[in-house]
Amino acid sequence: MEQEALYTIGQVSKICDVSQRMLRYYEKVGLITPDHIAKPSHYRYYSVRTMQRVQVIRYLIDQGFRLEEISEALSGEDMDRFEALFLQKIDQTRSEIEYYHQRLDSLWAWYGLLVEGRAAQRHQNRAITMKYIPEERYFYYTRQRAPEEQDSEIRLEIEYFTMSKRDGHSMVDMGGAFHVKYDSVAERMENRYCSMTLLQTMFPNSKSQNNTAHFGGFLAVAGYHLGAPRNVRDSYERMLLWAQQHRFTLRGDCYERHVLDVYSTAREENFVTELLLPVQEDTEGFERLERWKRES
Repeated sequence: MEQEALYTIGQVSKICDVSQRMLRYYEKVGLITPDHIAKPSHYRYYSVRTMQRVQVIRYLIDQGFRLEEISEALSGEDMDRFEALFLQKIDQTRSEIEYYHQRLDSLWAWYGLLVEGRAAQRHQNRAITMKYIPEERYFYYTRQRAPEEQDSEIRLEIEYFTMSKRDGHSMVDMGGAFHVKYDSVAERMENRYCSMTLLQTMFPNSKSQNNTAHFGGFLAVAGYHLGAPRNVRDSYERMLLWAQQHRFTLRGDCYERHVLDVYSTAREENFVTELLLPVQEDTEGFERLERWKRES
């Protein structure tokens, strides 16, 4: 009978395109064993079948299996368990695909804010206009504020993220700009507001509906504030005057949409915030247009 060919670890490394270090690790964790150990040199030799096993290991690694799972799969003792491992990996991969789709959506949303904010900076855009805010589902968090409290928005954001994590959400479950709601524009301008709510768009594959609500579905007087949010009073005064001149009746609350903030620049003078003053006006036509967009 013809003797089976054996190969040194260097030859196996070259033929299989796997480092010798990795082959030694496969052996250490029990995925492969030498087919012959020479005495007294202790040189290890491997057969073609062992090299084939190395290729199977590499294939399973590329498919996302962990070494512990590969060891179980290659034992060959339980085909039902082998099939179950593949089904688990399929479910895991589907979940990862959803995650990365949401990450991509989140990145695009952030990039859109950069483009919008830099355009506002470039043109020093302080124009005031009307804008329809379509209704969508948002994550939200409301906190009460002590009078004259400093850094209230920072505290709100930190608590919001902590709450989201406790609900089991990844940061890619939501995207786009933060909206901060104040119940009274007058109290916001005077820095004497007691309640503030942070809202952020929720993506469809988010893990739960906890702490979510519909936001939007209204017309608003809209304009950009350029610079630090603490200097927002002048921008609100311009917008209130514009609304009065154009005979709009305001609801009284306000929203600040953070286009460029600390997430995009360390310099407050580069911050861009869109201010929204909701208007008491029928929006049935806008709502119908939004439904057509979603259905088309």
